[in-house]
Amino acid sequence: MIEYSLWGLCAFAIVGLLFRPWQLPEALWTSFAALMVPILGLCSWHTAGKAIASGEEVYLFLFGMMILSEVARQEKLFDWLAASALIHAQGSGRRLFLIIFVVAIVTTAFLSNDTTIILVTPPVIAVAQKAETDAFPSLLACAFVANAASFLLPISNPANLVLYGGAPPSLLPWLGRFFVPSCLAVGVSFVLLYALVRREIDCRFTGSHDLPSLDPVARFTALALFGVIVLLTLVSFFHGPLGWATALSGAGLGVAVTFLRRRSPLPALAEISWSVFPLVASLFVLVSAVEQSGVIQKLATFILSYGHGATAILVTGFGFGLLSNVINNLPSGLLAAQLAPVLAPHGPALQDALLIGVDLGPNLTLSGSLATVLWLIILRKHGLDISYGRFMRYGVMLTLPALAASLLVLMV
Repeated sequence: MIEYSLWGLCAFAIVGLLFRPWQLPEALWTSFAALMVPILGLCSWHTAGKAIASGEEVYLFLFGMMILSEVARQEKLFDWLAASALIHAQGSGRRLFLIIFVVAIVTTAFLSNDTTIILVTPPVIAVAQKAETDAFPSLLACAFVANAASFLLPISNPANLVLYGGAPPSLLPWLGRFFVPSCLAVGVSFVLLYALVRREIDCRFTGSHDLPSLDPVARFTALALFGVIVLLTLVSFFHGPLGWATALSGAGLGVAVTFLRRRSPLPALAEISWSVFPLVASLFVLVSAVEQSGVIQKLATFILSYGHGATAILVTGFGFGLLSNVINNLPSGLLAAQLAPVLAPHGPALQDALLIGVDLGPNLTLSGSLATVLWLIILRKHGLDISYGRFMRYGVMLTLPALAASLLVLMV
């Protein structure tokens, strides 16, 4: 009965997150589900509090990235990016799609998948409006690349911090384990998505698109963002605290630009999606209750029943990919973090399969990752939307082959 109640609350949270009954905020549904967990005795209030506190690195990371993205937006760097993409596309819809895909890869690699959604999605919408083209092919590129490229570097996904308890492997060991699988995930995703949207992007657009000038403060902001990328890469290289580094970088740049502009910080702070924090915190509570239900031992027993070879790798990767779409990849990352030490004696391949499943698997559905949830929220704010079924049709055709290709590398 207890397990049924717990999984019912998880289902309630996901349904509310995706469909927003009565247009109520997404965080309201997940927060209500999380609140019911200790009320129904599925875990103690103390355990729920510890679960919320365990997300410190993720909260700091998200806070910093949101500040950075809002500063970039206010300094009209989005407008500059949109105009630059249009100029370099030279009137070709296919070339514009390719430019956006590459920008999404670079942004995900160095500033995380959530930042790709926050930073790149608005200018993509602006580009489509200026070029009078269909925005959805490029928007889909943002959504799928955000997860496909999210294990290229340790900083590419907050779930990486979750899975490794805020301390992922340093840069060089990470690249040795995940660079090739990540490149395959991105490559397969590009080929398949291009094939699916080739008719929509086979178009021409006209009109003169001048590159807007950036004043000294905007240029300073652009250079500072590049500096943040370098800083976070170095922090990752030396195995430093990524959450604190991101939060301090975002806060520092926000204060500097506010001072240079001599303006109040309140308008910028009001634009940040603060509801993301209770949304994420509530997911940590739900997964804490799931952990206490004994599911970790059951998962370990199930995986190890296939040994520790190719079959076990596929079961682990696909299993956690599917699980991420049921409870979101941040909670599934927490489960994977508890499971990883159990699988460690059987070799690193199973641990790597856990991370690939948590990072890439969520591309199956809109509920799979925080990045796709943020993507959906941004689309709705701009008067756009996509049905769960339509996204999943793309997700199945892209994600299953990409996930298989990435996991096959671990078997070599």
